[in-house]
Amino acid sequence: MSVRIGINGFGRIGRSIMRIAAAAPQAGITVAAINDIAPLDRLAYALKRDSLRGRFAGTVEAARGRLVVADRPVWAFRESQPGRIPWSDAGVDVVIEATGRFRSGDVARTHITHGGARKVVISASAVDPDAVLVWGANHHTYDPARHDVVSPASCGVNALSMMAKVLLDRFGLRGVQTSVVLAAQGWQKIHDTTSGTSRDDPRLGRATAESIIPHDHVAGDLISVALPQLGDVRYSYYCVPTPIGSLAELGGYTDRPVGVDEVNRAMAEAAAGPLRGLIDYEPDPTVSIDVRDNPASCLFDPSGTQTTADGGVKVRGWFDNEWGFSHRLLDLARLVGEREPVPAGARYTPAVV
Repeated sequence: MSVRIGINGFGRIGRSIMRIAAAAPQAGITVAAINDIAPLDRLAYALKRDSLRGRFAGTVEAARGRLVVADRPVWAFRESQPGRIPWSDAGVDVVIEATGRFRSGDVARTHITHGGARKVVISASAVDPDAVLVWGANHHTYDPARHDVVSPASCGVNALSMMAKVLLDRFGLRGVQTSVVLAAQGWQKIHDTTSGTSRDDPRLGRATAESIIPHDHVAGDLISVALPQLGDVRYSYYCVPTPIGSLAELGGYTDRPVGVDEVNRAMAEAAAGPLRGLIDYEPDPTVSIDVRDNPASCLFDPSGTQTTADGGVKVRGWFDNEWGFSHRLLDLARLVGEREPVPAGARYTPAVV
């Protein structure tokens, strides 16, 4: 049975979700409705033509109250507040809250209490969700009786968590430090601005293309939620003026000294085995653009691996901050939207890869 989702906010993430779901109808996800305050014809145009993703593979048309995607009508609402969107009219099971504005668990819950959906997945690091579920790290802790509003943290946290999990499971890991270099975001501006962003840090209003901009993201805290065995995690986050493709680096100390080849082999085995579809392994030298349209949470780059005689280790990977993260949102939507409970101990494989 296909899980019917609604997308609140038809921006970069919302349109990526639509593209992925439309290309993989067998994956158990149906986009039943969208909500955005922009005119419907503009939404159709934005889905049809994208400067980074290219032209949409199917047909896209704006009809009265519907967005017709690949000859299938999708309900289209135009409400500014989550509690006013009639998701139940479209038979929506799960709402993906993709506006970037409504990141509070209480506000996102109005999709359920007022809109009639059953579950909500917030497409960002959220404030007081019922659970933070990073796919491949701790998504197995999902409890359908207690978790109605969930968050997958952020694209950077997902990338870092995959590398951390491999090191933790194979060698032990402590004293973790992380760094994320993030491609330009949709909420950033061409010129300096004092408004238009939901973030409090005034540096995030500076001109996107002119600077490397530090970002006070709580990445370390969220990695510790996904993998509590790591303890406290130190972190840094930077926004840079590249259009797509981001970098994640992670360092720490293993329980015993390990070599570069041993670490890279562990990553390759994870990519071919238990974390297939979540971590990808690329032996060739890579740059940020090489990860474009990669659905994995992390494209591991073995050329960045360093080790020291006292157990020090450092690894790096790339991630498509829109495409990979949108796949994880769909994985979570399918998990929380299933009406039959997942058997205890079952491995829930990625829905769309």
